[in-house]
Amino acid sequence: METNGLILLRSVFLVLVGALLLFVVPLSFIGPWDGGDERWVPWAVIAIGTISLAWVARIRRRPLPTTSPEALARHYRALFFIGVSAAADAALLGFVGVFLGGSLWIYLVGLAFGLVGLWMIAPTRSDIERRQREITAAGSPLSLLDALISVPWPYRGHGGPGLWHVAS
Repeated sequence: METNGLILLRSVFLVLVGALLLFVVPLSFIGPWDGGDERWVPWAVIAIGTISLAWVARIRRRPLPTTSPEALARHYRALFFIGVSAAADAALLGFVGVFLGGSLWIYLVGLAFGLVGLWMIAPTRSDIERRQREITAAGSPLSLLDALISVPWPYRGHGGPGLWHVAS
């Protein structure tokens, strides 16, 4: 049975969002909401959050290749995962900030930046339509939606390049 690649991509996205949200549960047992001396930690989380949002915006602007449906789907997926890593930076620094600064609210600051970044890079209908307008404006007849649905995911063991190959 062939799996719909777009459903798989959206499922991965939802799991990542859920994981970042679930970090609040164990952290609530570890650190108090306001532990006192946070020092520079919240400012570092805000700075990294701002930088990560700028990085996600830059990733969203990268053009997709229109040479084949396979290249189109591979690059979209690769840029999605690169964007996820950029978006999660602030949330993960906020996680570490709970231990460095001693306050749970530091994670919530990082989480806010992370969720905004994930929302920016999410494989939503509007994002796919936006990218399709760019593809059409470039003069290509390819459909991003069809490519994401029909082109299978790369996996190790098939002898070809994986996702890491298209990001360079």
